[in-house]
Amino acid sequence: KKSALAERGNIYSIGLDSRYNLFGKTAITAKVNHTAIRYQGVTNTSVSYLILEGLQPGKNYIWSLDLTRRIGDYIELSMQYEGRQMGVSKGIIHLGRAQFRALL
Repeated sequence: KKSALAERGNIYSIGLDSRYNLFGKTAITAKVNHTAIRYQGVTNTSVSYLILEGLQPGKNYIWSLDLTRRIGDYIELSMQYEGRQMGVSKGIIHLGRAQFRALL
């Protein structure tokens, strides 16, 4: 007997990562990922979140850019940007971070 709560998902993903180092002081990393998901089951449950890895049914696009620069001998500046468009949503989420690190 099949359970009425059976959940299934097919996930197809392709991505590209690139890193460029400039004179040993600056590193630029770029990532792009496209994931297409077909899902059968109830969404917005803890089980669907685990199966879908936090993504949504449909086409998911995630991209990021990271710039890290060493300032002097003991300080490093890191700036990160991440964008995503999930599932059938037309909206794009933008997230930016900046961080100073002391290298001891």
